[in-house]
Amino acid sequence: MRLLISLGFVTILFSCSKKLSDVVLVEQAPVITKEKELIHRLDSLSNVEVKTFYSKLNVDYTDSSQEFSFKTSLKIISDSAINTIISYLNIPIVIAHINEDSVAVVNKREKCYSIKTLDYFKELIGLNLELKNLEELFMGRPIYFDTIRPVFLSSEKPVNIITSKISRGQEDNDIQINYIFNSASNNLSGTEILSPADETSVTINYLSRQLVNGINVPFETEILIITKQNRLFIRMRYDKVEINEALELIFIIPEQYETCN
Repeated sequence: MRLLISLGFVTILFSCSKKLSDVVLVEQAPVITKEKELIHRLDSLSNVEVKTFYSKLNVDYTDSSQEFSFKTSLKIISDSAINTIISYLNIPIVIAHINEDSVAVVNKREKCYSIKTLDYFKELIGLNLELKNLEELFMGRPIYFDTIRPVFLSSEKPVNIITSKISRGQEDNDIQINYIFNSASNNLSGTEILSPADETSVTINYLSRQLVNGINVPFETEILIITKQNRLFIRMRYDKVEINEALELIFIIPEQYETCN
């Protein structure tokens, strides 16, 4: 208000001679900063409505002791469940079903199954992943993003980075998340999740994207996971993506299968 009064006073001084003139004050539109623009971009990506998602994936996998490639199909019904079938020579060998509470895996080669809570991901990569986070990962959305958390912008050409933190009680126990944008296109090109207390880092690079039914999703993604025990590298190439098409999830554990050792 003080600023508007001052501007009005200056205008009067410069526009009046011996008699007063009418003065109209025009309030300028707020300046949209790069930080606000990218936060809005993250929020928009987080809230894209996808009811169903289907894709075939070509996957290259490497860890500290092995390296192999395989094909898998991915089916997602948003906020409900994820099914994936891993095949070798077009023969399904592993079927997994993930819902809000558990991860169930059927090993058709060994004729056994296992059911675990979602804490399984914490044991595997050192991070808690809920069903929503897995959907975000596969669909190329910003993982863990929440508008209520404070963020700050840093620019390191040719990228802009929005940094957020998940508080876990003590500062040295916090998780830092870096959302990386291509400064030329403002597309989300990657996400870094750093948990120093767990000695864990996850780097997700969206190497290329594709537009399906008006929705921007990955075409090729690389994921590097570094933990105290292991180093995992995964490259995924998406093929035959379908969005918001009729989709049915079927997951059956054969009665004769026993619990996997």
